Amino acid sequence: MEHRVIDSSLRSIFGVTIPIILFCMSTNLMFVIDRLMLAGYSINSMNAVAMSSNFVSLFVFIFVGIANTAEIFVGQYNGSRQYDRLAPPVWQMLYLSLASSIFFVPVAYFSDHLNTLPSYYLEDGLKYQRILMYGGMLPAIKSSLASFFIGQGKTKIVTVSMAFGALNNVVLDYLLIYGVGDVIPSMGSRGAAMATVASELLQIIILAPAFFSKKNRSIYGAFANRAFDKKLFADCFRVGGPMALCNFVTLLAWYMVLAIVNHVSKDMATVYNVGISVYIFFIFVGEGAQKAIVAICSNMIGRDDLQSIEKTRRVFVAISWFFGFMMAIPLVFFPEWILRLFDTLPDNCSLLYRDMKIVFYLITAVVTLETLVLSTWGILVAGGDTKYSAMIYQICLWVFTVLPVGVLYRLNVLNSVPLVYAMMVIWLLVTQFFMHRRYKSLKWYNKLP
Repeated sequence: MEHRVIDSSLRSIFGVTIPIILFCMSTNLMFVIDRLMLAGYSINSMNAVAMSSNFVSLFVFIFVGIANTAEIFVGQYNGSRQYDRLAPPVWQMLYLSLASSIFFVPVAYFSDHLNTLPSYYLEDGLKYQRILMYGGMLPAIKSSLASFFIGQGKTKIVTVSMAFGALNNVVLDYLLIYGVGDVIPSMGSRGAAMATVASELLQIIILAPAFFSKKNRSIYGAFANRAFDKKLFADCFRVGGPMALCNFVTLLAWYMVLAIVNHVSKDMATVYNVGISVYIFFIFVGEGAQKAIVAICSNMIGRDDLQSIEKTRRVFVAISWFFGFMMAIPLVFFPEWILRLFDTLPDNCSLLYRDMKIVFYLITAVVTLETLVLSTWGILVAGGDTKYSAMIYQICLWVFTVLPVGVLYRLNVLNSVPLVYAMMVIWLLVTQFFMHRRYKSLKWYNKLP
């Protein structure tokens, strides 16, 4: 089997980046499709699921954040040609992911007592929340397996798994949300949750045989190197812990903002959730850029190639601005294309279109800036510098977005969703300033043990 060398050439960078971006797009598309199909079923169901999925993500992404650490170890070991060390970090994260069921199953069982849903979202929200919690360990298992391939820049199988997962989600969403005559009953939010869990499971079913293939068993010891390694597990946890905590605090921040907006009025909740759905769809480039740059730069750190990292950073800056311009076409120049979708829904949202348009403009700025932030952050993470970057990201988020929203709510003057998104723009500008300073300092440049 040929080992892939990742360098700073455009062919190499795009060869890793494009499949990972498509991977993230298909993941985000599942969430967007859930919400769009539920909007066709009921706007109330869409808003309930938006809040419940955010609550579930609070806990799911703790374990996903740590599981993704395997990608850093695989990347650095691959760059330094220590091929016999690629499988062990994946196994450590698989053990962690499986153990997370000890947490998720009880939380799912007691879901009735673990929510902050308004009464009008309670029924739909709890159905969705409980099912996703029962399958809460699946995203971390998927991330652990995917890290083995992403860390080497071998992303084809990951992209294939996500494509099948997204397609499966579309089909099952339609069948289970709306039902099919007397054959399949209409299940609304419960059906959307079942479709999501089934799609996550399908991706694992595709990735696992690829990981355990004869070639991977022979060259990397994909099965032989399965022993639990206390030191390696601790190293992964040390590097991934700050990222996991960051994921939790970030999602807690957005959950609090979402809860506040939902408690103000249903109209504000609808505008905010439409904006978040658009954001979730387009942020796939930022998330993909971060994962790709971690894989690319960890390989470069493994072979002490700092100059190539700077070339790679410039490419990702160009990608960020280019994608921002492409986003502006539908969101800024032709927002009516998106708004026409709402004309077909059973609920009349026409009075909210003015605020939705402003939100679309702001989301264009938010996604462009966050892609820049995530790209810079990915370089720091590749060097194992997760504490500083996570701390800066969180401090800026809470100071410039969450706390101001909370204060305005307490003063009973929070009456504008566009204002919330404008705060996000300020947060990202300040965050990028500090992330770039950290990058220039080279304090992040470390080889993992």
